[in-house]
Amino acid sequence: MPTALPGVLARSTIVLFGDSLTQRGFEPEGWAAALAHYYGRRADVYNRGYGGYNTRWARELAPALFARPPQGQAHLLATVWFGANDACISTERAHVPLLEFEANLETIVQQARQVARVVVVMTPPPVHGPSRLAYQKRKYGARATGVEERSTEVAGRYGDVAARVAGRHGCALLDVHQLMLREADWPRYVGAGTEDGDGLHLSGAGQRFVAEKLLALLPTLGLDRDALAYDAPWGFEVDANEPAASLRAHFARHRGALQANSGVLGVDRGESRPLPGAGEPYSYGGVPAGAFLLGVACGVVLLALTRRPRRVRFRN
Repeated sequence: MPTALPGVLARSTIVLFGDSLTQRGFEPEGWAAALAHYYGRRADVYNRGYGGYNTRWARELAPALFARPPQGQAHLLATVWFGANDACISTERAHVPLLEFEANLETIVQQARQVARVVVVMTPPPVHGPSRLAYQKRKYGARATGVEERSTEVAGRYGDVAARVAGRHGCALLDVHQLMLREADWPRYVGAGTEDGDGLHLSGAGQRFVAEKLLALLPTLGLDRDALAYDAPWGFEVDANEPAASLRAHFARHRGALQANSGVLGVDRGESRPLPGAGEPYSYGGVPAGAFLLGVACGVVLLALTRRPRRVRFRN
């Protein structure tokens, strides 16, 4: 294969870091699967969700997960979604006090900011108590305590802290907690009314809800998939008689965009700091949260990210 072809580095990378809400995002109707589909042939999505984890344990993984890639390459996007386990009652092993949660999450976000062009912080969903107790009884039978170990109220406090951390570091915020509570039938998003729902993890409807909100947010952050080049042409664009020549021609036409896709132009984040206006909320559908600068160079589109994303909050 001619060395002029870009190889696998022509694709961006996306890292999803979280607990089981992220791990389960690759279910057939999952929000992470929808993200991978959205960026198909443009970016590779790495699901690093760890069921049962809190920020205390995740903080130990973050340095390796968000180690600076060689040659200054940057991930296109990183999502950070924790709090559902931290927010359980103090008698549960996964509980993390609110102040420690804030410190842990801040450390994780700072590390993600160093290697990702855009970081989206997500808040834990509300909890449907009756479904949670029914699940507890199914799982433990006579040993079930009958005590709700999680609640919407407490999850909301952890969500508020996550929002504060996002704002402090110039990250976008997908406030799953508040977005769901706006819906009168939100319990169905966490499994209420389903045979195996547990009142916390996302049902198929909940997965689609999160996917819809996240995919609506991304273009406002300068991450519209149409701004990214395909790493290789469609099959119908390949010359069957001269495949190597047509592949080289595709790369020549899109060289700048492909390099921007993969981050090979180099990204030096420097010290993580909030963007101008990062402390102020922006309404859904408002001012774009960031943009790629499109220029024409040698007759091709050169895509380069010229500024960090401004914070976008999906909250009342």
